[in-house]
Amino acid sequence: MRKEDIKPLLKLQEVDEEIERVERRIRSIEEDRSRLEEKLSKLKKELEDLLSRRDELISRRKQIKEEIEAEEEMLAKTEKKMSMVRKDVEYKALLKEKAKHEDNILKKSYELDELNGKIKDIEDKLRETEPKVKRRIKEIEEELEDLEIEKETAVKKLEKLKKERKSYEQNINKEILTFYEEARKRFGSRVVVPAEDGVCGGCGIKIPDVLFSKLIKEENVETCPSCGRYIYYRL
Repeated sequence: MRKEDIKPLLKLQEVDEEIERVERRIRSIEEDRSRLEEKLSKLKKELEDLLSRRDELISRRKQIKEEIEAEEEMLAKTEKKMSMVRKDVEYKALLKEKAKHEDNILKKSYELDELNGKIKDIEDKLRETEPKVKRRIKEIEEELEDLEIEKETAVKKLEKLKKERKSYEQNINKEILTFYEEARKRFGSRVVVPAEDGVCGGCGIKIPDVLFSKLIKEENVETCPSCGRYIYYRL
């Protein structure tokens, strides 16, 4: 094959290599975005869970305070009744009722103290961590915006490269182009490689001296007897 025939193919290969690079970057952006979105979701959930737990405890505290107030009202009514009864049986029954209200008030007071401690712990943790978490959330959101902008740029570049590729295809012999496309499937990399120092730039195998001399003298393009890539000495 003449070197004039291979030059358009080299241009196509350069475009293909750039396409692969851009596609890798797009995949990398997607992976980075997925990782950041997962981290963002986790941070938001941790903060939401903490706030939700605090709100639940505050709601429960309000409920217990209301229950204590109700028990205190019933206790006051019971004590009032006790001052008015005359029969010993009724007095003893009211005494038991009073003890029950007092016991309920005591238990709920203990629970209230425990809740106050839990609420304080959560609020202390929120004061310490909430600003840091919110700052990190903002940073991640900014990183995601930057990645989205980079992806949009990469996608536009990819579209341009694919159009450029089609224009190069039109200048290449169909037989050569078919070989190139099939070879790319096998090698997954460069198909047209230099053969300087008597070594194939693709597989690294030493080229037979006769073939290498031919490459140098005729300045044509040959096929590597080992891997089958197109090889050239100097274009």
